Amino acid sequence: MQSFVNEPFLKKRSTYARWGSYLGIGALFVGLITSSRYPLLAYLFLVVGLLGATFGSFMANRYVREPRADQTLEDALSGLDKRYRLYNYYLPSDYVVASHYGLTTILPKPQEGEITYDNGRWHHKAGWRRLLQFFGAPNLGKPDRELAHEMQLVREWIDAVMPEEDIPVSGVIAFTNPRAALNVSGLPVPAVTSGDLGDHMKRGLTDQPPLSTAVRKDLERILDEVVAAG
Repeated sequence: MQSFVNEPFLKKRSTYARWGSYLGIGALFVGLITSSRYPLLAYLFLVVGLLGATFGSFMANRYVREPRADQTLEDALSGLDKRYRLYNYYLPSDYVVASHYGLTTILPKPQEGEITYDNGRWHHKAGWRRLLQFFGAPNLGKPDRELAHEMQLVREWIDAVMPEEDIPVSGVIAFTNPRAALNVSGLPVPAVTSGDLGDHMKRGLTDQPPLSTAVRKDLERILDEVVAAG
């Protein structure tokens, strides 16, 4: 399995994270030293500082702090053969696998603890870790809806660049934290832990016909051009 990572994209996000943190710390400091004489101005600086620090923390958690999602996914998919290629931060969805089954959008979720889905509702027993969400840590949200949106973006893109071919677009939610425990009965889209992701890519897509060798090579050629363009 080959993995391609858009390093300039990550470098830019690292800069955003750093300057967001600088802005947050600076604004909070100014807010504190002006609080006694200019309380309204201090309040404004404190709000700006909180927003800047939260933004910087969010960008750092997603694109800087290791192991990043692309590193975790690469490790989880390392046992796949050369027909599988993982594209990170190049396409309309951040993590896409191209294979003889078409394109598969992966939505990584780093949450740990018990995660359940029942009757259309997600529940996450995060405990005290829920407090970290106020400082940029990702929350669970509604992964099935997020995945559907990411798949639609990829589908629109591939239909535009390869209109003469019907390239299947599938998707899977991947919980990458080894301490995640899933109970997702009735979920309309696949959801697996990172330990089961490779097996899903090999056996979970067999209900759709594989691409011909010629179409797969055309797809790889287009993706190579995307990587070369950066």
